[in-house]
This record gives sequence, structure tokens and C-alpha cells, in this order.
Amino acid sequence: MANLLTSDHIQLAYEVAVRVHDRSLTQRQGVECLTREGVGTTYANDLINVYRIMRRGRCYHRAINVPTTVLYLQGIFRDAGEEALGQALTAARLHIQYYEQLRGVTLHRIREAVEHSELLIDHAQGAIAQYRRVLDTQVQVALNDTAAARQARLAKKKKAAPVKFTTTSTYFLRDPDVVAEALHRADGSCEVCQKPAPFKRKSDGTPYLEVHHIVRLSDGGMDDLDNVSVVCPNCHRQAHFG
Repeated sequence: MANLLTSDHIQLAYEVAVRVHDRSLTQRQGVECLTREGVGTTYANDLINVYRIMRRGRCYHRAINVPTTVLYLQGIFRDAGEEALGQALTAARLHIQYYEQLRGVTLHRIREAVEHSELLIDHAQGAIAQYRRVLDTQVQVALNDTAAARQARLAKKKKAAPVKFTTTSTYFLRDPDVVAEALHRADGSCEVCQKPAPFKRKSDGTPYLEVHHIVRLSDGGMDDLDNVSVVCPNCHRQAHFG
């Protein structure tokens, strides 16, 4: 039945599987939706279950064809981001290992599809890594400037929501002057526990502290000095998970 699936069937299967995963449809309703469009009952169940297992990063045993695998991986990346895609890729790799050992074959096309999808994560992570390198450089430039110069620039900046950019997740562009001035203000000590930084950076010997947004940017917090505290790694984790 897998070989008889049309591109419309595959797209519908993905949409139905997402809705079953999100619990806006039951499994039974999802299967009925697919069977009305000509997908066999057994394979309809497989299509829904494979998506669910992909999202968990587990090994799925039922085989789906290459176009379906590609569409599922690309859809997960587009709709749920690189972390979810990482889980799905783990599931696909486990399936490949399971099926090849079971059948004594090599799934060349599925392997190629998985390898191609891995590039999506590499591209997204590359964009974020590049931004972080630029931010680090900007922060270092701001730190090398005088406090008066940084404060003068900050005083001229209008209050505005931080600029954001999107890969498959949304990221906020940080103001390097805010980071630099907060680090200068802290003078090498955590502003929560008041202890000196736990270690120094290998790159330049400066105290390692992190600039934490008190109200998260994603919750509408501002990227300014009033909304940041300089914290050691332990206090930073405590702020997020304690």
C-alpha cells in the first residue's frame, strides 16, 4: 500500500498525524480521515504511529516509504524546530538499524534522506553560532569602551521591543552595550549570591558570569539594564529551573 500513496496522501497523513499527536483528533478519527481518501486502514495506523514515535525519538518498526520519510522530517523541522527534528532523526536512524538487521539489506535511499535532513539542523545551528560570534565580538568592543560612552549610547536608545529573527525557533538579538555595562556593573561578582565568578575565561582571563533577563524576552521583557542581572552559572540555572 505504501507504494500507492500519492503526494496528496502523504501531505494529508502528515497533517492528520500532527493533529492526533496534538490530541485535536483521536487515533480512530485520524484513521477514518485517511481511509476516506483511499489509504488502507493498517497503513493509516502506521502513518500516524510513525509520526508519534518520531516525535519521541524512539525506534519505529513499521516501514514508511522515502517520500513520506522526507516530508515528515521536513515538516517536523518546519513546524516544531531543530530539537524536534533531532528526535525524529534519532528515530529514523534507529529504524534503519532495526530494519537493515531484520532484512539483511541496506536502505540507501532512506539513509540519504536522513543525511539530507541533518543538513537542516547544521544550517540552523550555523546561523545561530554565527550570530553568537558576532555578539561576542560586539560585547568585547563595548567592554573595551568607557562606561561613560556605553551609558551615553544607552541613554540615546529608545525603549523598544528587542529585534527577533527566526530559523525554526525565534531568537532575540541582544544589545551588546547592555551586556557589557551589566558585566561592568557586577565587577566580577554574581549579583544574586554576591560571590566572585567561579572561574575566568581562557580566552581573555575575564571573570565568567552570565547576563540573565529577569523577565524573559519571550515573555515581553526588555533588553535593558533594568531587566538584567549578572549571575554565576549556578544562580543562572537556579533562576530558570529552581
